[in-house]
Amino acid sequence: MKFLNIGLVALSSLLATSYAAPTNNLLPEVEVEVPKVPDVTLNVPELPKLPKLPVSDVLERRGKVVYTRVQETVVIVKQHCAAINSTVDGVTGGQVIEKQKTIKLVKIEITAIVSLVYKLCGEVTELLGESVEIVGEEKKEIIGLVLELVFDIIYALKKVIKVLQISIFDLLGPLVFVLLTVVGHLLTTLNCLVDGLLEIVFTVLGSVIGLLLYVLKGLLPIVTGLTDGVLNKLNLGGLLCSLL
Repeated sequence: MKFLNIGLVALSSLLATSYAAPTNNLLPEVEVEVPKVPDVTLNVPELPKLPKLPVSDVLERRGKVVYTRVQETVVIVKQHCAAINSTVDGVTGGQVIEKQKTIKLVKIEITAIVSLVYKLCGEVTELLGESVEIVGEEKKEIIGLVLELVFDIIYALKKVIKVLQISIFDLLGPLVFVLLTVVGHLLTTLNCLVDGLLEIVFTVLGSVIGLLLYVLKGLLPIVTGLTDGVLNKLNLGGLLCSLL
């Protein structure tokens, strides 16, 4: 028993000595070398600088954009006007059912034309803040296209009115005012880019006043009636008295 205790004491001393001994010599020293990150900006190619266009070239391009937009619209409007003309071919004004069917088809085509002109107005309006006056050949071409647009619509409506023997309001109803509004909006908007366009268009229309009166015949009493109704509702007399 005595020898067992002495053995345990000796074993404990040996273990304590081994744990307390330094371990520096047991593991080799390893030096970790971190590689340098290459500078990637040195390998990026320098982009070529775009040359600045002269102001005249920029304006010319904008003028071409306006011309192209108007031209594309006129081409499609002509297709709808041709569809209107073909719709009334062979139709007589006395057949009620056929007349109603024709009116419905014409309204569909006019609605499409209104949508096209409205879209063109928006596209031209977006260019107002960037562009200046369009002059030269492009000015003449744009005015010519606008006159084509207006007269194609007028002659298509004239044919329907004549064949069906009805007024423009009987044909289109309130849609006629929408049509007149969007066409007028287009003319005034384009006039901001093409100086004098509005005056030229009105002068040309004034030279065919008989045609306009024929197509728009019957609208004045309706407009007057609507205006009187609105004025009566507003009670302008009472409004003026309260202001004074």
